[in-house]
This record gives sequence, structure tokens and C-alpha cells, in this order.
Amino acid sequence: MALTGRRLEVDRIATLAALPRESAMVVVGDPGSGRSSVLGAVADRVPLPVVRVGVNGSESRWPLAGVTSLFTALDDPRATAHIAHLLQAGGATSGLAAAHDFLEAVQTLTLPPTVVLIDDLDRMDVESQELIAFLAGRLAGTALRLVATVRTVPSDGPLAALPVLRLEPLTVDESLALARSMAPEGANDGVLAILADATGGNPGALREQFDALSHAQLAGTEPLVLPLRPTATTEALAALSLDTVEGTDDAGTDTDAGRGLDVLARLALVPVARIAGWDRDAVDDLADAGLVAVRGQTVAVRDPLLRSALYWRMSARTRRALHRELAAASADADPRAAAWHRSFVDDVPDVVALLDAAAGYVTDGAPHAAVALAERALHVGSGGEDERAALLAVTEALFAQRLLGLAARYLTAMRPFRRASDEVRRLRVLYSVQYLRGETVHADELLVPVEAEAPEAPATAGLLAMVASFRAETWDLEQARDLLARVEQLGPVITPRTAEIAGAVQCLVAALDGSLPADTELYDGLATARLMAMSDPALLLVAHALSIAERYRSSRRVFALVVARGQDTEAVWVEGARYLSAENELRSGNFRQALRAIDAWEAGSALSAQRLREPSRAVAVAWRHFAEGRTHEALEVVDRCLALRSTVLLWGTTARLHALRGRVLLLDGRVDEAVTALEAADAVGRSLRNPTVLRHLGDMVEGYVRLGRIDDARNATARLAADHHARPSRWGALVLARSLALVADDATRETARRRALELFQPHDSQYERARTFAALAAVGTDTERPRLAAAAAAAYEAAGLRRPLATPAPTAVMPAFGVPTSLRSGPVLSAPVPGSPRSAPDASVVLTQLTAEERAVVQKVTEGYRNREIASSLFMSQRTVELRLTQIYRKVGARSRSHLVALLT
Repeated sequence: MALTGRRLEVDRIATLAALPRESAMVVVGDPGSGRSSVLGAVADRVPLPVVRVGVNGSESRWPLAGVTSLFTALDDPRATAHIAHLLQAGGATSGLAAAHDFLEAVQTLTLPPTVVLIDDLDRMDVESQELIAFLAGRLAGTALRLVATVRTVPSDGPLAALPVLRLEPLTVDESLALARSMAPEGANDGVLAILADATGGNPGALREQFDALSHAQLAGTEPLVLPLRPTATTEALAALSLDTVEGTDDAGTDTDAGRGLDVLARLALVPVARIAGWDRDAVDDLADAGLVAVRGQTVAVRDPLLRSALYWRMSARTRRALHRELAAASADADPRAAAWHRSFVDDVPDVVALLDAAAGYVTDGAPHAAVALAERALHVGSGGEDERAALLAVTEALFAQRLLGLAARYLTAMRPFRRASDEVRRLRVLYSVQYLRGETVHADELLVPVEAEAPEAPATAGLLAMVASFRAETWDLEQARDLLARVEQLGPVITPRTAEIAGAVQCLVAALDGSLPADTELYDGLATARLMAMSDPALLLVAHALSIAERYRSSRRVFALVVARGQDTEAVWVEGARYLSAENELRSGNFRQALRAIDAWEAGSALSAQRLREPSRAVAVAWRHFAEGRTHEALEVVDRCLALRSTVLLWGTTARLHALRGRVLLLDGRVDEAVTALEAADAVGRSLRNPTVLRHLGDMVEGYVRLGRIDDARNATARLAADHHARPSRWGALVLARSLALVADDATRETARRRALELFQPHDSQYERARTFAALAAVGTDTERPRLAAAAAAAYEAAGLRRPLATPAPTAVMPAFGVPTSLRSGPVLSAPVPGSPRSAPDASVVLTQLTAEERAVVQKVTEGYRNREIASSLFMSQRTVELRLTQIYRKVGARSRSHLVALLT
């Protein structure tokens, strides 16, 4: 199993082996942090021979036992003799003399370059630690590179002078990914998110919790007991943390430390508390020691593992007595904490009050506290209708903050309601969570017809309109129309909000079908006042419809209205607006703006760990990798998402992922694989007859032509032509012209190619313009190819795509995305094409006219960097970059930035 979350650390240690600026390194990590796993990953990664030295803690009382283990592990016939000499002289030789003898012994060994990995060096005997530390600082000129792991490095210890690499706790994303890799089949994803948070990013503690919890708890059918019961790793970490309090040594220390520990133990009884009523001096001291976190007017134990250890060290009687005391003390100042404390002392706990407090914590941005209260409510509650309604309010709050995994966890624990109003609320959240997580929304509950006179008819109409929007977003247009027709049948009783959503869904269906009315006919000409009066989900549907209809500027404005509402808009809708806004820029071909939009979406999102498996995130992240020239990473993200069963069930999303995969492969020159992916997208999305939605037919035509499958290319072009004529669009016109040029016969080829190029207007997508130039170059003559390839490079740069400094080969002139280059070691350039016009000189000739510094600037220019970015990456001022570009233009005869790129390609 691949190591999760330690890639940077493994890379850093591997660099020590490959480019030894240092000859030794100490890896410091808490118990359970994965020190041994990191060394294992390093052993698999480095190309040099590796010697691993294990430490037996029971031998720590034997002098030089550790050194003996080290020499035994080294493959050298003289090692045994050195061991005997050291052991014999150990008692009679001074420490410094023994150290020099040890160093001399190592230097005389005839070893190839070798990496020595010592796990738990601090468990060796003291003499061995001192000798190995002495050796580690003097390995220059030897064949050894030494990496040792320890728990701590005392400032006055022998290892203090060596380079240190600290293993920090895993991030929330990394912890959740690790939990998923460890989890048994059927584990609830929300429960895994809770475990990832409650174990504080410690892999060892997380692994131990999987052994401690029951299968029912992992599946979400039984509640968790929070804080989690401590494991061996938890107790070890708590002991290290408490040393910072118990080790204080000032005048009056014993009293201060004792008071601090008492306050810390009481804080461990509550997930989060208001500071009012607590000993402020003790709280400040604990905060200074890093044991508690103070946020605004609230305080909580910082490390969930420390809280777990403190909580369970107390007997049940002691905990109950303290809960009773704290419930009384916090009744007025902190009613949410009081509800938590009372649930441990009341004979019949007030579960509804407990869940109301949990919902308040979600709204205030403390989901971990909300989870603790919700799990407690499930543990002590009876599951009555009122309790489930209160739990539903918590679930709705989690959904509003886009914490989808947690929302799904409590939906799993919730039975259907007898009250129609509550059941409709439950279904609304359930369907929304399923859709946003990339799962199929079956909505079987809506199959039963509802009469307009029924009390639940208005709420049911709202559900029908919402599910219709999901069907439209996943391209199930017939089902969306059927659901909208059922909404219309309930017309007399539907609410204004339902009517608004239904109207927005009709716009989306029309856009997908290629029949969206003009902007002037929509919402008073898309008047700002009319739009601002609409709900957030309705605005998102309208904006997305405009984007699909290629009205990118109008779509951009409507998305901005949602984001501009700020705190009045729930996080789930703000994040939806940011993602769809990024998709709008990608569809328009404006990759620079798209990358900014994707970055804004990622930066402003709620816990991204809850979104690791969502197709929307996979598509956006893959596009970013692709646009920035990282083909391998883009394909890795798409393939990982395609492997999920839930994604396969959403055929529209699956088709988009296959189409994106095919496009990336095609631009990377892997035409066979590209055509396979594009054919998969075509098979999945063939029922959608609007070609501008999936946008894969143009890529299929190009792939077939480049493989020599002309008949298949002409058949695909005929389909594209028929679909475009039925549902005309600007994108369809441009791509159809390109496809016709690619499949034209000798008599019409020149006319078709000229038309494909002349059709572009200044406002059209520069990306599609570049695609047309590059595709025509791929099948063009030797005379045409350099000119068309240069024009394609300039258009790609204008679109914001970064590409390396490389000239496409005659058989595959598409940009080689993701291929690293280095001007310092010589440019990566293809041979000049025979018959090239003089206006397109060979790039190697151009580069020889430049200095090394100028070539570095040119490299960044061809990768799409702007002057400010170049200055930052090359550690120079922006003015220096401008001066060097002026010199470069003069030397090579370039008229502009795009002309420079064209000359070099």
C-alpha cells in the first residue's frame, strides 16, 4: 500500500541520497507518526543500496550494542574485526579516542555508496548513540549516507547539530485518505471523517482505532463514543504533551502546574467551552504551552488525542461529578456546554436540547463539537420523532456548510418520518447530498403520484423541481421534463420558490437541448434587480444554462451575483458558484481566468477532505494540471475518479471524465489511447444530441485522422454536422469547419482548410483556434507545418496554456504537455523540417544567440509565465526581466512575445 501524506518528506530524504549536500539527517516524529513507514518508502525509492538497522530496546543496557548492530548490517568482511576491536577497547579507551577509532573503522570499509537507515536511534544504548552521532557529522568523503529516526532531539544531546526533518501530523485531507485506505468494506465515509479528525493526523492512533471500534460503529449503524477511548499511541502522546506542564519549574510552580492540569482535565470533559467562568490565568498558561486553542471567546483542548487520554483517565464517578459541577456553572454563560454536561447526569437527558446545541455549533464553525454532541444524542436518545427532527436540523446545517460526508453519516442514522413536512425535509437533504457527492439520485419516493389537494403537495412539488434540476445537470433530459410536467400539474399549490426553481430548470433543459431563448427574453433581459430577487440555487441553474449556451459573459455576471452576496449566501451555494464559474471559463477557452477561478474555489471551500471523491473537484483539478502542463497528474486524477463505482452510475459525469481523458491524451500525442477514451465518452453520452455539451466529436475526428482511420473520421464528422445543424452553436461551427478540413479530399482540401481558419473572429476561443492550427499542422505538408505549428503555439499562449519549449514532431505536432525541459542542460528541440520558410528559423539557432540568463527568461515565456511571475521564479526584479526581453527581441528579430514563441517552435 502506498504511503499516504509523506511524499514531501520522502522526497527530501531521497534527495539526501541522490544529491548529498548533507551526509546525515535525523527524522523526528511523535509516536505513531509513521517514522518506520517513511524509512520503508525511502528504501524503495532511492537507487543506492540500502542497509536498515533495527533497534532492540531490551539491548539498550548493553554498551555498544547499537554499534554492533550497525557493523553487522554492513556488508564488509572487515566489519566483524572492527566490532571485536571496538568492544575490546571500549572499556580502556576514552570517549573521544573511541569515537575516532570508530570513524577510522568506517572510513576503511570498502563499501559502495550506501544509505544507512536506523529506526529508533534514541532507543539504542547511550554509548552507541554518541558514537553514531559523532560519525554522522563526519561522513564527508565516505560512501555512507545516514538517516536515523527518533522521537525527540534534546537541545543538549549528541544529535542536536545534525539536520532535522520533522514529521508533522497529517492534514485533514491526508488523514481521511489514509482512513479510507484502512477501512473495511462498508465503512461509512462520514464516520471515517470523524475518525480522521479525532485522531489528530496520527497514523498510528488511527490504525489502532480501527482495531478498537466495532463493525457496526464503522458502518454508522451504531454511534461513536467521543472522545475516542485511548490506545497505546494515544497514551504515549499524552505523556509527551503533559511534560510541558508538569516540567515547569518556577517559584510556586507546583501550585501553578497543579492548577493548570486541573483546568486542562476539566476542559477535556467538553468539546468546546466559552472562556467566561474559567480560570483565565490557567487558560492563558495552557495556551502558551500549546495545549489548548483559544478562538474568540471559546477554548478547547488542542490535541484530540490528549483530550481522549485525560477524559478516560478519570473514573466514571469522577467524570459524572465534574459534569454535574460544570453543568451548573455553565447554565447561564454557556448553555450549549451545559446541555452536553447535563446529558451525563440527568436520568432522562434532553436530547433535543443537545441536538439544538449541535446545530448551533455547526453554524458557528465548530463542526467537531457538533459531531460530539450528535453522537452523544444518538447514544442516549430514544429515536423519537422529535429527536429525529432535531437531528435533521443538524444535518441541514452540515449540508449548508457543504460538509457532505458528515451530513450523509447522520442521514444514515435517520429513519423516515411520519410527519410529511419533516419527511420532505429529509428527502431534500438526502437527494442533495447524494447528487453533490456524485452519487445517483434514485428518488424512488417520488414515484407515488400526489394529488394537488393533498397537504404535502406544495412540499412534494418543491422536491420534484429539485430532482428535475439534478436530472438536467446529469443530462437525463426526458426524466427532467417528466418531473417538470408533474410540477405543472400541481400548479395551483406550488410556492413561488418552487415555481422559480422550475423555471430555472426549464432554462437548463433548453440550453442542453440547444434551444435556450435569447438573453433579452430571459428574466427581463437578465436585469440585475430581477436576478437579485431570485434564490441562490435558481441563479446557479440560470448561470449554468447560459454557460452551456455559450453566453459566457452573461454567465460570468450571474455567477458573480451569487458570490457577491457574501455572508447572506450559504457555503454550499457559494462553492457551487465558484466551481461552475471555473467551468464557464474553461468552456470559453480562457484558461488564465479559469485557473484563477479554480484557485479561488479551492481556497474558499469548506473542508476539502469532504470533497476528495466528488467528480466536480476531480474535473477542475485535472483541468488545472492539464492547463499548467502536468499531463501525468491530470490523468491520475481522472483515472482515480473513474475508478469509483458511484461515478460510473452518473453517466453524464462519466462521459465528461472520459472526454477529458481523451483530450489530454490527444494533446500529449498518445493518439491510440486518446481515441479509446473518446470512444468510451461517445458510447456513454451518445443520447445527448447537443454537440457543444460534451465536446468530444471534434477530438474523435482528429484522432481518427491521425490514426489513418479516415472512414471513421468522416462518419464522426457527419454526425457532428447533423447535430450541429439541428442545434447550431458557435463552438459547433468552428469545430465542424476544422473536422471538414481534416477529412476533405484532394479537390476540396485547400478550400476547407482556408475556411476553417478564416471562420475565427477575434472574440472566439483562442484555445479552439490553437487546436485548429495544430490539427491542420499534424496532417499538413512539410512546407505548411512550421507556419501552422508556430501559429498554434502563439494561440495556445494567448489562451493561457503553459507548454514546454519543444518543437512538435512532424507526425504529432500537438503541444507536448507535461514534458519537462531544462535550458541549462540544453533545449529539447526537434530537427528542423525540410522546406521551412526563412521566417521560421530553427529554434536551436535562435537559442545559441542568447546568454544563459536570457535563455532562462525565454524558457519561462514559452511556459506562459508573465513578467511578474518570471521575476519571482528567477529571483530578479520585474524591470530586469523587461530589459532582458528587450535584448532578446533585438537579438532574434522578434516583434512581440507571441512572435518570440513562434520563432522558438
